Amino acid sequence: MLRPKSKSASRIAIVNGEVYTSRMVIRRGVVVVQDGKIEAVEVGSPSARLLKGALVVDARGMIVAPGFIDLHIHGAGGGDTSDCKVESIRKMASTLVRFGTTSFLPTIYPASESGMIRRVATVRRATESPSKGAEVLGVHLEGPFLNPRRKGALREKDLRPASLEELHSLIEASNNGIRLISVAPEIPGAIEFIRECRNRGIRVAVGHSDASHEEMSVGINAGINHVTHVFNALRRTHHRDPGVMGTVLTNPEITVELIADMHHVHPVVVKLLLLAKPADKICLITDALRITGLRGKRFLADGRKVIVDDGVAKLPDGTIAGSVLTLNRAVGNMVATGMVPLEDALKMASVIPAKVLGVNHRKGNILPGSDADIVILGRDFDVQMTMVGGKIVHQKR
Repeated sequence: MLRPKSKSASRIAIVNGEVYTSRMVIRRGVVVVQDGKIEAVEVGSPSARLLKGALVVDARGMIVAPGFIDLHIHGAGGGDTSDCKVESIRKMASTLVRFGTTSFLPTIYPASESGMIRRVATVRRATESPSKGAEVLGVHLEGPFLNPRRKGALREKDLRPASLEELHSLIEASNNGIRLISVAPEIPGAIEFIRECRNRGIRVAVGHSDASHEEMSVGINAGINHVTHVFNALRRTHHRDPGVMGTVLTNPEITVELIADMHHVHPVVVKLLLLAKPADKICLITDALRITGLRGKRFLADGRKVIVDDGVAKLPDGTIAGSVLTLNRAVGNMVATGMVPLEDALKMASVIPAKVLGVNHRKGNILPGSDADIVILGRDFDVQMTMVGGKIVHQKR
């Protein structure tokens, strides 16, 4: 790859790459960026007109794809949403671009009401003062309105019935920045809560739930249309009890989040998911913790000790607790199943999460008029360059 001497050029031309636009694959394409937007996408050799005044990046032999979007991530690069520090969100943002993620939803662990408000307000402040890394698209609340029976690695004391009053306080603290909420539909107050979220334009996912098929169906009718880390911390399927999983796998409208590290979900079960769900209903997420992107085996996540063993983050009792996964590796893992073409795997990390958030008119695409969020990958899925809003924010040394 040609090494650009400047990272701040207003006009950049990426040439000779294999371009994945979200609509088609261009085996040898040209992508021109101007003032933070994608100006043109063309096939073949670039014309003098396109290159005029542009900083040229030669992506020969490489993959040029839309920047990745992570809907579910707690931390990275030493920063974590539980820190209640803007600097921690910035650490996450600057780390994620090294792995091709160009925008994300900082995800809040369950906490006391005052703790939730502090964490949400921190993300709001981070959004108001953008960093040089990945863009913060809003907040994902993973609880606290979840079922203690499916708490996973979360603290039971922080889980509680759904409250409209608390929801309104959190919305105010976020300055209407809450984009996604994970809820267990069977807990007290949940159905009215879900309806209120949908009325306010907030996407609702089922998460950490022990709902029966009937309870899950009521939740879907109220407005649930997404699944938090599919298979994990959700009621399993029995042949006389479909539970959460049987219900969502047979509903063609519901999107699901998948932690594709092949530890959270066994490779055979990943293949089962691919047979049950079309590729355009699967979002790759990381559920990553603060150690992601750093070396180390022991750290604190939300004040709890976590140990990384063979690439898996666990509490001392062996419970899996988030991950150290990055989205470029998740894409590679999906391709390695042999069931997902590269084109679909890239969509799972870009345009599909953009559709979940309703921002696919400007994110998740390499099309004229879209935000110039672009990742250039080697064939081993190592990230060579990342661009956010038309600015080069990462180059592999």
